[in-house]
Amino acid sequence: MKEIVKKVSLMEPIDVETVRVKRYPLFKDAYVIDLPLTEEPNYIWRIFFEQEIKSSLHLWDRKIVIVGQILKLITTPTKIREKIEWLRKVIEKTNSRVDEYNRAQEEARKAEEALKKIDEEDLKRIRDEIRWVTRR
Repeated sequence: MKEIVKKVSLMEPIDVETVRVKRYPLFKDAYVIDLPLTEEPNYIWRIFFEQEIKSSLHLWDRKIVIVGQILKLITTPTKIREKIEWLRKVIEKTNSRVDEYNRAQEEARKAEEALKKIDEEDLKRIRDEIRWVTRR
């Protein structure tokens, strides 16, 4: 059975009182901002997400890591609003790719079922022919 991938989004609205922000110890002036997701993404969603991030021109001052149901944005404290809007767009593009993937999976499943039905009809015809021959 082909796998259907669920869409994932940032938990909206983002509650600034519960979002965890802490200093990132490996880089001067960097912070980790934990943004909750609506659910834990599966591996296919993560692949699409990573591809969208890598194709973005805005990656130079931020790093993104997904741990369970948390998206960790590692970045400098400047232009946070812009970075979150960028993340929303990346997630939106990822979910569009998920829609395309799911449509393709559904089409493949339907084609597989159609072939199976044809096979079953052929098998029935063959068996009927064999029955007819063996009755003589």
